[in-house]
Amino acid sequence: MNRVAVAAVAILCAGAWLVPAWAAPPPKKDEAPARTITIVVNGEELPRDPAPRIQADRVMVPVVRIYSALGIGISREGNTIVASAPSKRITITVGSSRSTVDARTIVMDTPATEIDGATYVPLRFVADSLGAQASYDSKAARVEVISSIVGRTPGLEQHTSSGSTQIVGAVSALDLDSVPESITLTRSGSARTIAITSDAKVIVQDVVTRTNTPATLHDVHVGDAVSVILRSDGSVDQIVARYASKAGTIAAVSASAFVLQSGSVVTPDKSTEITLNGQPATMADLKVGDNVTVRMNPDTLEKRQIIVSRVVLTTPGPAGAVQIADVSLTAPGPLRAGQAFTVTLHGTPGGRASFDIGTYVTAIGLPETEPGTYTTRYTVPPGVNFSRTTVYGHLIVGTVEAPRAEASQLLAVTTTPPQIVDIAPTNGQVVNNNKPSIYATYQSPTDVGIDVSKVRIEVNGLDVTASSTRTDQFITYTAGAPLADGPVNVTVTVADNAGNPQTRKWSFTVRTR
Repeated sequence: MNRVAVAAVAILCAGAWLVPAWAAPPPKKDEAPARTITIVVNGEELPRDPAPRIQADRVMVPVVRIYSALGIGISREGNTIVASAPSKRITITVGSSRSTVDARTIVMDTPATEIDGATYVPLRFVADSLGAQASYDSKAARVEVISSIVGRTPGLEQHTSSGSTQIVGAVSALDLDSVPESITLTRSGSARTIAITSDAKVIVQDVVTRTNTPATLHDVHVGDAVSVILRSDGSVDQIVARYASKAGTIAAVSASAFVLQSGSVVTPDKSTEITLNGQPATMADLKVGDNVTVRMNPDTLEKRQIIVSRVVLTTPGPAGAVQIADVSLTAPGPLRAGQAFTVTLHGTPGGRASFDIGTYVTAIGLPETEPGTYTTRYTVPPGVNFSRTTVYGHLIVGTVEAPRAEASQLLAVTTTPPQIVDIAPTNGQVVNNNKPSIYATYQSPTDVGIDVSKVRIEVNGLDVTASSTRTDQFITYTAGAPLADGPVNVTVTVADNAGNPQTRKWSFTVRTR
């Protein structure tokens, strides 16, 4: 059993929710704490994922999680988040320090940032935006928010500045058999069923991997957060479905939870639906080595689906039966936008074949290139990201469909560059130490990981990578000779294992006298 699996078993057995040591950045003052910080809102402890973070001596909190716990309605379009509280309308833009509360502008001391699909803001902003009490107890690792503003069952229907109508809620039902198809949204006890016309545009977003793909209503799942835009005549113009994903390979499993190789612990909710290779399953059916995708509502983080795949060897069916002999793909490793791979299916000749990439991309045609051989080359489009995922093959001859088959090789695609998350000293900071520790942490939106050999750091234009310590999660450098008083310019460049680069530049000031 490898180190991750051993540690995972220990976490499950102890019931602990600690951040594993191997997943932590270097031990600096700006580092996320070793134990997870809890959030208590009006006396109620919230689930610990996502948890607050310490960044440049500031407590950063998942704002949507806190607002949702207070019953405050949340809607999102692109990078703009709108919270509708009683007598308040709060607007936050990811990447910006400026926010508005009604007509008042509030400048946060650090920009709103998105990490693993959760939007983080300074704890102080939560207090300022709500007129609430907000405090952090470092010894107890606990954030507490006390607010007299509590949402009063926000309605499903909102009116936009452009004059259209927006219906916001969580998907509670989908009717894909009726004409037209329909979707039912619920929010704070209210429900509304909306008929979807054929010209409606459907977009599905994974807020964690930052995937934004055109889709159909078949790609929307129960539990997703959905925004439906209605035209002035009441017809549907656009549907945007958002979900948060967590993917990986099971390292340890118990009756109530499992641990991924990344160290992340997943505990199903009461409403969680578990499927194994497309069939209903329970926790007792899961095994170490299974590949898992957890699909959550991005606002409430309720886990609605746990999709498990396990490679099963194909066994020949009865003579004359429609069957798939094998499915294979040629992918040299993680792929980025513009790269291609080939899928080949062998089976009964004269049929219609297709393949799915997990639940992300489905029903891709496989033309029959010679009797019994179906093959195609698929080019990765921009905006598609998914962790190591099973490729499924389908074959229909006449009206008879063969049992679904899985390729033994998993496929990983990332078209979004990695994210450089935390830096120190922070941009614009003044330090009185002429040999400060300079570091950055980074991560990929999927599990393709960072290519350590491509990580670089420059200080005042000088490449100091050879004198740094670098891993697939962080790079840190301390100058061998004192830095001169004045501005210090830092550039960190990273790339993931699919070859997507990312660069972040910032500066701080050394002032020792």
